[in-house]
Amino acid sequence: MTLYSFIGSLEQGLVFALMVLGVYLTFRVLDFPDLTVDGSLPLGAAVSAALITQRVDPFLSLGVAMLAGALAGCVTALLSTKLRIMSLLASIITMTALYSINLRIMGRPNLPLLGQPTIFDALAIDGLPRHLLVPLVFLVVAVAWKGALDWFLHTQMGMALRATGDNP
Repeated sequence: MTLYSFIGSLEQGLVFALMVLGVYLTFRVLDFPDLTVDGSLPLGAAVSAALITQRVDPFLSLGVAMLAGALAGCVTALLSTKLRIMSLLASIITMTALYSINLRIMGRPNLPLLGQPTIFDALAIDGLPRHLLVPLVFLVVAVAWKGALDWFLHTQMGMALRATGDNP
């Protein structure tokens, strides 16, 4: 295994760590088996990539991508609560629908982002190679998000969320 493949694996693992925190919140805290994340993570990537190729600021594209993911979660919630579809099935329906929606958003199966500006261009540190900067940024984001989630779950609203879940 080369150093670059190890760093790439670490980078990918840190990205998926963020997804795991979302799955933990829905499954362990709320006892709602939600597979929407399997479609909403690529949805955010598709929205962000489509906006970046249209010369939109990368940070703004991330904000819009997060809103798109939140809308996907709202669709699952509406299917489950208003249409009384079992939670797991509602999330599978949303996840499956998002595959087609992602293709529609991008306009084709693959959008090349080579040469396009990214958030890592703005976060570049002099003397730090890009192949080390990207995992470092994901590490900081993952640790910060985990800390924020721990803090939130110990607030009054977080306790109410934990009490809402159908779990021991």
